[in-house]
Amino acid sequence: MTARGERLIRQAYRAFAARDLDALIRLADESIEVSTVTGLLSGRTEPYRGYEGLGQYMDDLASTWKRIELQPQQFNRLDEERVLVFGRVRAWHERGFLDTSNAWLWTVREGKVVSVQVFADPSEARRAFTDPG
Repeated sequence: MTARGERLIRQAYRAFAARDLDALIRLADESIEVSTVTGLLSGRTEPYRGYEGLGQYMDDLASTWKRIELQPQQFNRLDEERVLVFGRVRAWHERGFLDTSNAWLWTVREGKVVSVQVFADPSEARRAFTDPG
């Protein structure tokens, strides 16, 4: 992963924070796949796919959470295409408040985000991608 790819990921976090779907689409490959906890809570069994999927994700986000903040803290380059980010999620739901650790696996190819996989259990991501063997 290049510094340019990491900047792209940081831009995606800012676009998400602003709920700027147009900016997210500009940063994403047309075949993007996004696997999130929000999707599971919305009853999805498959990732959000493509630009239409990004739009559906933003709709599901708005209907699932009163407010949600992603706080990326540690960026770990795994290889030329992937970055594993550890951080926190603060989210307000109709039933309460959530403040938890999280991890995101980003894949960037040719200057575009091609996938994002969310790990609600960062230790699972750490074991899968950072432990030797």
